[in-house]
Amino acid sequence: MTGANLERGRRTLTPAVLGSALFVAACALAAITFVAARGGLQMPVAATLPPAAVASPRPVPSPSLPAPTPAPPVSAAPSPASSAPIPSATAAPPSTPPSPGPPTFDPNDPLAALPPCPGIHGCFEYVVQRGDTLSGVASRYVLPVSTVLALNPELADPSTIVVGQVLYLGRDPKLRLEACPGTVSCWLYVVRPGDLLSTIAGRYGVTIDAILAANPAITDVNKIYSGQVLRLLGAEG
Repeated sequence: MTGANLERGRRTLTPAVLGSALFVAACALAAITFVAARGGLQMPVAATLPPAAVASPRPVPSPSLPAPTPAPPVSAAPSPASSAPIPSATAAPPSTPPSPGPPTFDPNDPLAALPPCPGIHGCFEYVVQRGDTLSGVASRYVLPVSTVLALNPELADPSTIVVGQVLYLGRDPKLRLEACPGTVSCWLYVVRPGDLLSTIAGRYGVTIDAILAANPAITDVNKIYSGQVLRLLGAEG
């Protein structure tokens, strides 16, 4: 192609190219205006994960409210067999033997018809009647005269008793004597005017040697005095 033709063709294509460029620019402007009217381009955002579960803190009870009191456990009632005490195989013997009680008295004894002496077990009171004698009273109640004399040391003259006089009667001649303090089967006798060791021994059923052994202060069997206190020991003394 000659230079003239090239020049003519360049002048012919230039308007077409310019038209195309203007069309493209117009389209781009229209697109931009449309996008801007829609709020701009929206960029894709990655999907968000749901929040992880977080354990909530344990609620703290309010100090103003009292803590609930647990109910007491219900215990089973003990069976009768478990609550009953188990008896021991053998009973322990007492540390000290029981003290003997007062001597028994036969209810058929003729003395039982008499009133008792106050505070003296086995002793009875007899009121002398007209015509009574000491030996007759002793015989009526089946008593030795020596026992009646031992129970009535107040008699100044045993051969003389008066009506209304009270005689003390009993089976044991030592009933009215005071016991020795701290000594078993021992009694105290107060010597009266006219007493002899032989008569005292006969009345109370002891021997003269036993009286001397129990009363070492006596140096002469014939020398005892009124008001002197003698110790009289029984069979166990």
